[in-house]
Amino acid sequence: MKGIFTNPGNPATFMPLQVIYITVALLFLAILPMPAEFYALLRIVAAGTFAWGAYRNFGKRLFLLPLAYTMLAILFNPVMEINLAKEISIPIDLLAAVLLLSTKNHIAQ
Repeated sequence: MKGIFTNPGNPATFMPLQVIYITVALLFLAILPMPAEFYALLRIVAAGTFAWGAYRNFGKRLFLLPLAYTMLAILFNPVMEINLAKEISIPIDLLAAVLLLSTKNHIAQ
């Protein structure tokens, strides 16, 4: 018997597009000066979204996409934070947002 955690093709494992769009909006907002609480929320939402994207794509025989999602989930991990300078984090936030927008169908399909 397959459960939702062993079958990435199960419709119960699909992520709503609204969650992806909210994550992208937060990533774009992160380039602006925001309070520390915003970045804590961003880490939680982005890590969850990218971890879910990695999970959804490991079973699809894709290699680079789940690897990219996994690396971004680790980077945005709220438990063991990786603090980067603003000059480094802005391009990463933008690239993560663009990657998520361009590959949203791989998570939400």
